[in-house]
Amino acid sequence: MKKNKIKILIVDDHPAVRSTMIDVLNEEGFITDHAKNGSIALTKCLTNTYHYVLMDVQMPDLNGIEVFRELKAKINHPPKFIFFTAYSLPELKDEAIKLGCLAFLAKPIKIERVLSLIQNAKSLPVLVYLKSSKQAEQIVKRLQGEDFYALLAGSIDDALIQLRQINYSFLIFDSDLPGSEQEALHKTIKTLKINTNCIETNEDEAIDLPIKKVNQLI
Repeated sequence: MKKNKIKILIVDDHPAVRSTMIDVLNEEGFITDHAKNGSIALTKCLTNTYHYVLMDVQMPDLNGIEVFRELKAKINHPPKFIFFTAYSLPELKDEAIKLGCLAFLAKPIKIERVLSLIQNAKSLPVLVYLKSSKQAEQIVKRLQGEDFYALLAGSIDDALIQLRQINYSFLIFDSDLPGSEQEALHKTIKTLKINTNCIETNEDEAIDLPIKKVNQLI
């Protein structure tokens, strides 16, 4: 099946996760839709055709398992479910596997793992947070042109939220950021115990330099 024929529903109560996954999957050529809770997800799945559902298993109303179970009871060919969670939930994981989910993944989400489940892709996610929005946009555009999943953080809060939700392979940040912001970035990566490579740059450096460093670290 061609990518532009595959429809994917992203279900998470956190807007940052939904927007990030939509950006990544749209860039890859898939058709995407989203829902902010289990009830909306269930309604959408009963009235639309999706090939995959990417869903946080813990939701404020219907959880992912309940949505999956309802769909299996009501339709002959439910979409394939990929669950993810920020917590250790062995009982829900066991139930999801018994129901036949495609995968049960831990947050921070490894985008390349999600893509590999769908299409055997191995592209790497890169988060860019710089003081100069123009420079940041140029770097993001260049990285995307080299088939990286480069995303732009507009503030320190946005950058920290993204790091907590997605397992980025690289973080390109401004060496001229305030010390408190740099410390927050490093502390978050250390606390999450993720393997994000940090690359510093600034307005005085050519945009080719951080991109070259990314390619050297692959």
